Amino acid sequence: MAALLVHTDGVSAGKKGPAEPRNLLSRGFCIDGWKIRPALNRMSRNGETVSLEPRVMAVLVYLAERPGSLVTRQELDEAVWSGMVVSYDALTGAIQKLRKAFNDEPRQPRVIETLSKKGYRLVAPVEPLEKSDIGATSSERNDAVLVPGRRINATLVVLALTALLVVGAIVWLVPWEKQNRHIASGETVTNSIAVLPFDNLSGDAEQQYFADGITDDLTTGLAKHPELLVIARDSAFVYRDALLSLDQVAEKLNVRYILQGSVRRGGEQIRINVQLIEAANGNLIWAETYDSSIDGVFDIQDTVTRDVASSLVVGTRTGGRQAATYRQTGNPQAYDSFLMGRQYFYLYASRDENLKAREFFEAAIQYDPDYALAYAMLAWTYTYEAINGWSDDREGVLRRGLDLSQKAIELNKTLPVAYFVSGLSYRELGEYMKALVEAEKAIEYDSNYANAHLLLATLLYYAGRPEEGLERVEQAMLINPHHPFNYTFHQGQALYILGRYDEAVVALEKAIASNPGAERVHVWLAAAYAQAGAIDDARWEADQILIMDPDFSLERIEKIFPFKDPADRERFIEGIRKAGLS
Repeated sequence: MAALLVHTDGVSAGKKGPAEPRNLLSRGFCIDGWKIRPALNRMSRNGETVSLEPRVMAVLVYLAERPGSLVTRQELDEAVWSGMVVSYDALTGAIQKLRKAFNDEPRQPRVIETLSKKGYRLVAPVEPLEKSDIGATSSERNDAVLVPGRRINATLVVLALTALLVVGAIVWLVPWEKQNRHIASGETVTNSIAVLPFDNLSGDAEQQYFADGITDDLTTGLAKHPELLVIARDSAFVYRDALLSLDQVAEKLNVRYILQGSVRRGGEQIRINVQLIEAANGNLIWAETYDSSIDGVFDIQDTVTRDVASSLVVGTRTGGRQAATYRQTGNPQAYDSFLMGRQYFYLYASRDENLKAREFFEAAIQYDPDYALAYAMLAWTYTYEAINGWSDDREGVLRRGLDLSQKAIELNKTLPVAYFVSGLSYRELGEYMKALVEAEKAIEYDSNYANAHLLLATLLYYAGRPEEGLERVEQAMLINPHHPFNYTFHQGQALYILGRYDEAVVALEKAIASNPGAERVHVWLAAAYAQAGAIDDARWEADQILIMDPDFSLERIEKIFPFKDPADRERFIEGIRKAGLS
């Protein structure tokens, strides 16, 4: 799992937008002797030409419009990746690529300076292109339509764009029609709900973690009802500060109902207000206020989940009576530490935040040695550490995560997240059948667990069952519509294995747009381009891979992906070789 930043179409109240640009440099400019042509996504000097990805070029242009000025990470993220769910490392990767292109040293920068914990500054002078250079740029643009690093005949582009529009419409319509057939067939659309982040009315911003914890727990509890379609917390939290009406939020999340509320905490006393609303017409279905001491919060959550489910699930197998059991701990201090840990963990921000989360989960276990959910989340911090390459002892860290997740399962055999983390650990350790069993158990106990569906998808398509894997990815996307890049990455892999290379390209390009620094995605996209017959595109992607990783090895990449069917492996390797990588 990669660290994420979420940008929405809405504007947060009081949020200051990016500074106005000094000058729009779309016609081109010079930095450090390099002639930069944004329209062509390339830079050249002394006969050497370097192609840049569009968003990498956008970062450079944004900095060049503000030479000598501090530009914060937030400004760059909002300017370049607005409206997208992106990896926290997306900007870092773009800066690294620019430094490689300029041969710039981060410790003694000539071009881009990093200001620790603040942002970046372009320290090199920015000069306009000479008129002759601008003319050359214009004539090149008239001769050809260009995409990142590639020249394409204009006539072919018109035909290609027409085809893409048709394919794009099909790609968009198919999942929409499939989703709505699923919705129209029964209870899913009728009983679809999103739990929006509860407001913190405590008058203390530091109590936000507690309000978010209530939101998370209610989402988890409702998700355990198989008759409900419950949107994943990551997608719901996108709309914390968005200035949108409830019906607009519901339309974006494709749900019928919204659960919203507020939490006021004063010392050991809490007040929770909850409202269940039918978003399209604003009808209030159910509302309640609860006053309690802190140790009564679990009973409140059980009651809310039971009442909401009873309101939505009428005449079904469970009739809404299958309430979640929240009483993971009877110790308020353990619960408080757990909520703090989960708050840090869900930042997905860095190794330091992950370690902070771990400390709080360990504290929760100190307060309550039988706290199963704390063990599961503690296990996740270890698995997450291994996946992100933050440990020199990768296998040891994964084994530690596996041991802790198994401890959580011993304490609570119905805990979905414990099975998910266990499956994730097994997958990373190469024990794929065990991973598949654990993923299926996670879904058995929580049919709305998007990450578990995604984990199962990876195991299915590598096991030679790509159709089933693709269905699981699509189910995960339905539950988590504002998904991170790895969802479209896995979708692209499944489509590639199915031999649907054009569709794989579309999916993998979306993944790259959200996380341009992900080498694995570039590798699959290069292979997909090659198999789709777009050799120039494939070779351009191969160049980007070698810029990021000069020591790229096909042998190393081959070992990463656990294909069961030798034919699937061979087609993947064939695509990489066609792209010019070895």
